[in-house]
Amino acid sequence: MALTGVADTRLLLTLEFPPTVETKSKTEDLTQKEISKRLLAPSIVLTEFIKIAGSRMGGDAARTRLRLLKDRGMRTVALEEEEAVVAGGLLLSHQDVPIADALIASFVKTGVADYVVTDDPHYKTLGVKTKWF
Repeated sequence: MALTGVADTRLLLTLEFPPTVETKSKTEDLTQKEISKRLLAPSIVLTEFIKIAGSRMGGDAARTRLRLLKDRGMRTVALEEEEAVVAGGLLLSHQDVPIADALIASFVKTGVADYVVTDDPHYKTLGVKTKWF
């Protein structure tokens, strides 16, 4: 069985707003590989993406981008009580980590996913495996 990753908002933002042509290609390749392995996108990632990308392209366009990723096979997953409690525990020990990062990391800590697809160093602080290009 393939390992399953959980998307950090940084993955979706880099996919949409790559700083270079090389980064665009690498991000597209990584995203497609992760989608083929049943990439998860927690509800908090959708929220952050619409907030950040929507301010640059408009809310409708941001929602369309998410729908296209879902059509390609990205699965969304709701935050449940177990993930919320685990994230809270992580934040007790790591007060400087953003709440969203702890919520995303909780999907790995609870065994729903195996790693976070990101280059954000907060996940290393939380002791969560990451994957990036």
